Amino acid sequence: MKILGEQRKTLFLLCFIAVCGVVAKENRKGGRPNGGKRHWAIYKTIQTEDGDIFDCIDIKSQPAFDHPLLRNHSIQMEPSSHPIGLDGNSIPDTTLESSTHLVSCPLGTIPIWRSEQHYPIVDIKELTQQIYTRNITRNNKNNTTSLAGLSRGQDIYGTTVSINVYDPEVYGTQDKSGGLTTIISGYSFDREHTNAVGVGLFVWQSNGGDKAARFHIFYDNGQKQCFDLKCPGFIHTSPNIPLGGKLSPISKYDGPQAHMNTFVYQDTNSNWWVKFGRESTVVGYWPGELFGYLKSKGTVGYWGGLVEGPTIKYKPPPMGSGHPASEGDGKAAYVKNIKIVTRDHQLVTPMSREFDVAVENPKCYSVAHKSDQDGGVHANWGGSGDCTL
Repeated sequence: MKILGEQRKTLFLLCFIAVCGVVAKENRKGGRPNGGKRHWAIYKTIQTEDGDIFDCIDIKSQPAFDHPLLRNHSIQMEPSSHPIGLDGNSIPDTTLESSTHLVSCPLGTIPIWRSEQHYPIVDIKELTQQIYTRNITRNNKNNTTSLAGLSRGQDIYGTTVSINVYDPEVYGTQDKSGGLTTIISGYSFDREHTNAVGVGLFVWQSNGGDKAARFHIFYDNGQKQCFDLKCPGFIHTSPNIPLGGKLSPISKYDGPQAHMNTFVYQDTNSNWWVKFGRESTVVGYWPGELFGYLKSKGTVGYWGGLVEGPTIKYKPPPMGSGHPASEGDGKAAYVKNIKIVTRDHQLVTPMSREFDVAVENPKCYSVAHKSDQDGGVHANWGGSGDCTL
């Protein structure tokens, strides 16, 4: 099992930042997350079958436009380009697809999750400094983050992936467990201003108020880290696909399996787009203006599992299905159908030998069965946690 140096540090930094962005309580009557001054009008309120509440607000009033770099940004409803080789059914898979409950906001509006949870404020600088200085290739009793998945340290302009959806038991309200894909740039030469975009699913009680697996996105532009629409950055364009929504169905150990299909890529305008589902439906994008290094390309990718939180120091939570990667599909979580977007906007199937195994705390978590399959690269990941670091 190959453990990486600079590349591994990159993955830990950005995965950790992704789940620890500074967020605040959302105003139920309208207004901005993080105490923004402007208020939005609510055109429609929707309660889904699973109890979540979403408000439909004017697409031009969403939090993104509180970002100083986006004050004069013109909304782009569709990507300026599409990778060659992508079509609506580019993910050839018969496994159950896990998705959020779709909503029906009026045209010209987008759904924003009405969450009343109080979110922890985190000193990112202090925490990332700890990551820089520790030896992350070994078990460390002070770790609050662990990952197990695949990494690839080559130029990357996008990726498709199918992430197995489980809802593992998470012990503390601030602990998180999930699966994700992340594209990163800048760490090897500018640790203080690393850029990243990512998409994934997390069980995170202090965020969602429950222990459900939910669909989330995140970014870091070197100055600000943000989760979903909790602070300015991402421009949501879909009136139907909500961020933060519960995923269904959920995989069952040694039973029916479900995964969510995601696609993140950069168009010719340097915007990073998120597409969701087997039909690659546009959710929205991070404008290129937000970034320094990611404005041109990504240099590292990661696909796999992540756990983070204060209880990891003494009781690491389960990752994935809660079973080791060696048990394989149906029993261990997986990422599969991994494809890569190249510099010339081609969606290609890489070889599994181009990927490295990235594991922190191998006593707790593991990666196995890295292989080439018809739909793309595949690997199993996860573990029971509850181990001695």
